[in-house]
Amino acid sequence: MERPELEHAIQPARHLDLVFAASEEENCVDIRSTIIYEVYPKEEYFLVAQTQPPVLKSMVGEVIEATFLWYPTPTATPQRYAFYTTIRSLIDYTLSPGHQTQAIRLDYPKYLYRRNLRFCYRVQPVKEYPINLWVKGYKQTLPVIDISEGGVCFSHPKLPFLMNLKPGEKFRIILDFNEETKMELQVEVIRKFQKKEFPKIAFMGVKFIKLSPNDREFIASVVKKIERIILRKRAGLL
Repeated sequence: MERPELEHAIQPARHLDLVFAASEEENCVDIRSTIIYEVYPKEEYFLVAQTQPPVLKSMVGEVIEATFLWYPTPTATPQRYAFYTTIRSLIDYTLSPGHQTQAIRLDYPKYLYRRNLRFCYRVQPVKEYPINLWVKGYKQTLPVIDISEGGVCFSHPKLPFLMNLKPGEKFRIILDFNEETKMELQVEVIRKFQKKEFPKIAFMGVKFIKLSPNDREFIASVVKKIERIILRKRAGLL
């Protein structure tokens, strides 16, 4: 199968998956879907739709991956390709007369390559389907930033117990999915970080340990349910 040419791959209306904080070891990534609005190869940039969760101004200058499925023919087996790009800026974009939205300006890529990383799609909880999280032994509910079938990212008010944990250490959390079901799960610390705009808050990304097939299937169904809600919102159906 021939590799797609850049000018054929980077075209308006093509769907892309923007990949943040990819890790081959974790076998899981933060991936956000978007679509190409306009392409300016001579100016070395192109515009894509804002994502959900949104790309923030603080992320301008960050190097990310963008991936897409390539179909050389309508009946051929698709292959996933990727390229590196840099978030150049966030701009106001006129989608149609009287309808303005936000767009992301990305650097035009220099080359493509095959990508085989398994994707665990992460979604941000929505008010139509809230997810509550507790650390075992604490009564305080902590905000869920995003969740996938592989793990969850959440914030906390710099709780001493969590601040002292190091990547690789394990603890237990409780997740309540829209009051449908409640799970107590063992998790492993993968990533700890802070944001300048939130000095009193710390963030932690963890992966689920020894998740049962039933629990994994349920979490995967929740991710798909939230994704459908987000897509219906984008389409103006909610």
